[in-house]
Amino acid sequence: AAWAATPPDTAASAPHAVVTTELFVRQAAAMLKFVVSSSQLALRKTKSEAVQGFARQLILDYSAAGMRFKQLVADGKLKLPRDALDANHKALADELAKTPPGKAFAKAFIEVQIKSLRDNLEPFRAYSQSGDDERMKFFAQEMLPVLRSHLEQAEKLRP
Repeated sequence: AAWAATPPDTAASAPHAVVTTELFVRQAAAMLKFVVSSSQLALRKTKSEAVQGFARQLILDYSAAGMRFKQLVADGKLKLPRDALDANHKALADELAKTPPGKAFAKAFIEVQIKSLRDNLEPFRAYSQSGDDERMKFFAQEMLPVLRSHLEQAEKLRP
């Protein structure tokens, strides 16, 4: 609500949302797990070569990011959430699991990836600028262009 009240000309200089390290770790873990598991599901539930290619790329990129992330969590003696999927990502995963295979799934997969990527851009951007754990801050900075690139790719695949 505070953002909505900010006049457009001052929005760029307004302070950014503060994301705690604990919250960022929870959100990043949920996103990484969701993207990989939903992409693995896409490989089984659609024959679209474009969607399968995108899913394979997501699996590669987010599996690698997940390994780096887990190492950073361990190095920083941070706590990983027990159930990596948060309510938002669990709802998206459940939606995909119920979607019938084929074209309907391909369309739903792309829409869900767009929603997930858009939802995750802001916390990653905020933490990359004001995070208090340098390792996680660097990880957020590293992941921002990846998230943006995948969002662009997903939007191009939108039917």
